[in-house]
Amino acid sequence: MAAYIVRRLLQGVVVLFLISAVTFLLINLAPGGPTSAVSLGRTAEEREAVLRQYGLDRPVLVRYFDWLGGVLRGDLGNSYNQGLPVASLLAQRMGNTLQLALTTLGLTTILGIVLGTLSALYKNRWPDHLIGSLATVGMSVPAFWLGIVAIIVFAVQLKWLPSSGIFTVGQEFSLADRLRHLAMPAGVLAFTLMPNVIRITRSALLEVLTSDYVRTARAKGLSERVVLLKHTLKNAMVPVIAILGLITTVLFSGSVVVESVFGWAGLGRLAIEAANGRDYPVILGVTLLVGTIVVAVNLLVDVLYAAVDPRISHE
Repeated sequence: MAAYIVRRLLQGVVVLFLISAVTFLLINLAPGGPTSAVSLGRTAEEREAVLRQYGLDRPVLVRYFDWLGGVLRGDLGNSYNQGLPVASLLAQRMGNTLQLALTTLGLTTILGIVLGTLSALYKNRWPDHLIGSLATVGMSVPAFWLGIVAIIVFAVQLKWLPSSGIFTVGQEFSLADRLRHLAMPAGVLAFTLMPNVIRITRSALLEVLTSDYVRTARAKGLSERVVLLKHTLKNAMVPVIAILGLITTVLFSGSVVVESVFGWAGLGRLAIEAANGRDYPVILGVTLLVGTIVVAVNLLVDVLYAAVDPRISHE
């Protein structure tokens, strides 16, 4: 297992190097890159001064390895627009994204596994059809449309929940206030991501329930509850772990739309703000951070996968 983890870590380092190199080169070589962005509204002399200030007058490869050396020392550079260290901007937004991602992942995991299990146990009966219909709706509707509908219903019509933001302005911090602001964005994300867990759990359970060792357990006179909890769920969790890993990466890399709809000040909104303002150091920082999270989550999933099925670590 240790050799497997080391091998996966080395692969992750290579992936992060490639992500950073490709992103940096594309940003600097594409039309509208940093050198053209600093030209906006400046005279030729001012442009030359700004280029020298940020080191943009040097070759791209030299700038990349300078930037990479800074990253290894924990320095991601400064924001062009705000003048603040990129690392501090990422730290400010990371906490908000973590709150949203972990809440959504908890809802998606618990509800998805429970509903998928019920769907498998009541195969072809009305609970199975009802859960299947909900899963189809969740997979069909776009998250931004569902978010707008949720705002109209729960914020505008019923006035149960705030329409946007991460806290009530002018009010002291309270857990209840934070949960009220989390409810709609986390609920919308969970509703659109949960169908994948339901379908994978259902199909994995149906396959395991027909296996020989489950029939043997039933033949011994064990109750259905013991068969389900002790002999079935663990073996059915292998594909579920894989899909949860994929969902986790989506939460960190693809929740931009939901963060924008609900005014949630996370990494996704920071990336949008940086792109609109051509703040390239921030774009690079967000890309590298999200890439690191995705690599770390995939590594964790592979380790869990190997722990559940030891044959994988020896392949």
